Amino acid sequence: MTLLVGYAQTEITPDLKRPVFLAGFGQNRRAETIHDELTARALALQDENRMLVLVALDLIGFFRRDVFDVVQKANEACKASKISIIIASTHTHHGPDTMGLWGPDDKTCGVDLEYLTGLKEKIVDTILASIEKMQPAMLKVSSVQVPGVVKNARDPSIIDDELTVAQFCTPLEGNPLLTLFNFPCHPEVLWEHNPHISADYPGFLRRRVEIVTGAPCIFFSGALGGMMTPDVKDHSFEEAEQMGEVLAKAGINAIQTGVSDQLPSISFNRVDLRVKLTNILFKLAFERGLLPDLRNKKGEVDTEVSLLKIGPLWLTGIPGEMLPKLGLKLKTRLKEAGAQVTGIIGLANDELGYILPTEDFRYPLNPFSPGKHYEETMSISKEIGPKVMDAVLRLL
Repeated sequence: MTLLVGYAQTEITPDLKRPVFLAGFGQNRRAETIHDELTARALALQDENRMLVLVALDLIGFFRRDVFDVVQKANEACKASKISIIIASTHTHHGPDTMGLWGPDDKTCGVDLEYLTGLKEKIVDTILASIEKMQPAMLKVSSVQVPGVVKNARDPSIIDDELTVAQFCTPLEGNPLLTLFNFPCHPEVLWEHNPHISADYPGFLRRRVEIVTGAPCIFFSGALGGMMTPDVKDHSFEEAEQMGEVLAKAGINAIQTGVSDQLPSISFNRVDLRVKLTNILFKLAFERGLLPDLRNKKGEVDTEVSLLKIGPLWLTGIPGEMLPKLGLKLKTRLKEAGAQVTGIIGLANDELGYILPTEDFRYPLNPFSPGKHYEETMSISKEIGPKVMDAVLRLL
C-alpha cells in the first residue's frame, strides 16, 4: 500500500486581552505584543498497518496528562481505526506558560486554564483535519551537519549540529507535499528580556522552507539539553531570522540528494517507564501548586519512549530535553540497528525536563544557586537518563 500523508495547522497564539506569562526564563515576564503567530501543526501518516499523527506545538512543553486528554478526544471523534499520536513541543521560550513555573511570582501558577482548555480543543481539531486530507506520497530523507549555529553552554566540547530532513512528495511528479525538519537547539535566540510572543528561529525556518518549496513545513526539536543554545551575540529577531534561514537552506539543499523511498512503510512502538522523582525543587513546586503533582503513591512518574520508522528514517520520541551526549549515542545505536537517517523528537508526549547521563549528574548542594549544574535542578532524577536509554534499546 502506498503511504498516505495529510497535513493541517491551527493558530494557537494566546489573546493578549488576558495576562500571558511567557515561559522559559524568569517569572513575571508578561507578553506585550505578538511578533509572529504560534501554531499547532499535524502530520498524519497511514499505511496498511497503522495510522499515526505527529503534532508539533509552538510551546514550552505539554505534560503527558494533557497529551492523554487530546489523544482520548481525538480517538473518540475519529471514525477511522485507532490513531497513534505523538505531541511534541518545539520548546520556544516566547510562548505562554503551559506548565506552571513562569507565573507572576514563585507561589503562583502561570497557566491560564481557559487558554489550556481551548488549546486542547484546537489540537484535536488539527489532528482530525490532517487525517481528512490524506493523499499518496513518496519519501525523501537526508541529514547534514550545520556548523556555526549552535553551541553547548554546559559542555562546549560536545556539539550535535546534525539537521535531519524528511520530505513527502507526490509519487509521480515528485512535488513537495510537506517537509519535516528536526534540529537539536533551544528556540531561544531571543533572550530573557524579550516581551514579544514568537516561535523564535523555527518560525523563520518554516517560513523560508514554505516559500522555497511551496509546501508546509513542520519542525521538531531534537536532543537540545545541556545547554544546546543558539550561537548568537545580540539575541535579536534579525539573528533568529538568519539562523532559521541558514538551517532552511542547508536542509533544502540536503534533501535534493537524499535517500528516496517510493513505498515507505510505517512502524511505531512505544514503551512505558516509571521513574522515581527526587528533585527537591519539583517537590516544592508541587506543594505550591505551580506544577501538577505527577507522582503516584510511591513518588514515581509515569512517562513513555517511542520509536517511529518511516522507511529509511528512524525517529525516537523522548519525554524531555535529552543532553547531546546521550543524543549522539542514541543516534549511533539507531544506525547500528539499521537506520539510514536518524532523528530525535524531544519533548515527545511529555516534558520532564533535562535527561542527563548518569556519570555527569551532580545535584548541587544549593539548588537555588546551582552554578554549572542548573540542568540537574530541572531534571526529575538521576535515574531518568539510563531508564530512557534502556527503553530505547528495548524498542530496538
